[in-house]
Amino acid sequence: MLRGNIVTATRLLKAFIIASVFMLGGWAVPVQACNDGANAQELALRGLYGCWRDLYLAVWQVYQLTDDSWNPAGISDACNLSLPFAKVVNGVYAVHYILTDNYIPQWHSIEDYTSSSSAGANRFHGPFYQRFIQYNGPSEADSETGRVAARDRTNLHCPLFNLRGPSDDPVNRASVMIHESWHHWQEKYGFATSHLNGPTGACTNSGASCDWYYFHGTGDFDFGTLHTYDTNPSHLRFHSPYQIAVEFDADVAELSQPWVPVSVTQSARFYGNTRLSNTFKNRVGYRIGNPRPF
Repeated sequence: MLRGNIVTATRLLKAFIIASVFMLGGWAVPVQACNDGANAQELALRGLYGCWRDLYLAVWQVYQLTDDSWNPAGISDACNLSLPFAKVVNGVYAVHYILTDNYIPQWHSIEDYTSSSSAGANRFHGPFYQRFIQYNGPSEADSETGRVAARDRTNLHCPLFNLRGPSDDPVNRASVMIHESWHHWQEKYGFATSHLNGPTGACTNSGASCDWYYFHGTGDFDFGTLHTYDTNPSHLRFHSPYQIAVEFDADVAELSQPWVPVSVTQSARFYGNTRLSNTFKNRVGYRIGNPRPF
């Protein structure tokens, strides 16, 4: 189970829902949050665990989905996989449960990914919370760091949830959340939190959606050390947000538990290789499916 006190989470979530009901004059179940619905990969992943009450309570608390922006997104219908709240839970399940922790071949450990993506203060970042934004532009998410007299936050947008949209996939959603958490890592350790503007170099994306890829072998970051870095050019060890997302995609594609549906791992390969092709300024020869550099 996720870190956090489940009993406390249960009481808090009940109080939150009751307050929402009182303020809104009825249950906060929306007719529509985004273009709602659940695709095959979403259903296949949910089929591994069903409607798991302890899980969605822990996700609500540990990932700080506590803002009232979640009222129209399924906070009071937490197992409705058509709605954004349950889709976030599905993505978090992927982060916490489907990898094997196969030492050395795996880019990073489960604990590294879960600690980075969770919202509480830890070795990766300071505390932040996550909002749902009904937004119909192309952006999947964004993070606001360095806020004055307010907690930093991550905003998850409708394109991350729209049924049959290009981003609507549980593993993609998980890698986006890990990506966004890395902006909070950048803030904690004093690095610029913005992306490069594209298109530039080998990156074909438009706008602030390009990164550098920092080459390293799978043994260069021991399990539990993903938060570390070295900017010395002679032995550079560093990550960009898109790189973290790609490495998680690769681990899901190639090192998931044997009971994870093939549709889920194939989708992870697709998203990871797409990012490797079009989001990095420097050209990356590695593709998911190639031998990994050790």
